[in-house]
Amino acid sequence: MLYITLFILPEMHTVRIKGGQFVKLKQTLLFIIAAFIFTGCNQPQYIVEPKSSSKVELLKEYSQYSTDNYNVEFEYKFDERENMLDIIKANNLDKLVEGKSDVETSIALMNWLCERYKHGNPPGGLAKTRTPQALMEFADNNDQTTNCRGLSLILSQLIRAYNIKAFHITCMPYEEPFDDCHVVVSVFCASLNRWIMLDPTYNLYLKNKSNEIIGIKELRDILIKGEELIANDEAGYHNQKMNLSEYREYMAKNLIRLERGTVERYGSDEDDGLVILIPKKYSQNEAKNFEEQTQKCFMTSEHDFWKE
Repeated sequence: MLYITLFILPEMHTVRIKGGQFVKLKQTLLFIIAAFIFTGCNQPQYIVEPKSSSKVELLKEYSQYSTDNYNVEFEYKFDERENMLDIIKANNLDKLVEGKSDVETSIALMNWLCERYKHGNPPGGLAKTRTPQALMEFADNNDQTTNCRGLSLILSQLIRAYNIKAFHITCMPYEEPFDDCHVVVSVFCASLNRWIMLDPTYNLYLKNKSNEIIGIKELRDILIKGEELIANDEAGYHNQKMNLSEYREYMAKNLIRLERGTVERYGSDEDDGLVILIPKKYSQNEAKNFEEQTQKCFMTSEHDFWKE
């Protein structure tokens, strides 16, 4: 990569250049200071280097979890409704979900959110305060757009306002650091006795070949086995029809590590602790490169991670 910096100097100046050296530059001359910087110099300093394997092959390589037991408990404060009555009343959300099951309520709230806001990456990333009001105000000030984390934070709190267990979950790739991850919502539907996944970036939920709505756990297994996935008809991105093939590839990349908070409450974004589910092989190798504080968050038990 080539950097060229142009200086037009009206007089004799002493200028400092990279490396700490000082040079004299003459009047009215155009000086070109060129620095040849190899691509590698601008790359992040990886503690876990990316692998050349395909995304699906990498997921297959790191498919297995352990049966170890972890002393982790998850808590839901369910204080969202009392703090979100302004949103609920202004948008008549009680009427929207009236008479609906937990599955139907969660999907209806996602549809409402996705009609109002779209995915984007506005300047500043995300509101510092993670309440729905602050996140929505931030989106309103950025052409009704926010990133996947913002959408998932709003949706998970909306769902919990109706006493349904839900949390946002950060889906991360193999390498560390990374330049892209994805955030979705997991909802425990008592009527199904299992978790389902909602992705407000795409107004999406997924079904398996048996036409059952699935969660992240099942999605991961389906991608590894190469089985059929079915998207809801409304799913898409910015009025474009859902490209399920691209989504499979994208999520295969981002299902190596999964992160969730341990306490879900109004305005929370993993503020009260978190856990990170990693495959058994990752824990035996790559995990050792992380800082000690991060290693304390790792767990390899899929069963314990998905405790209700």
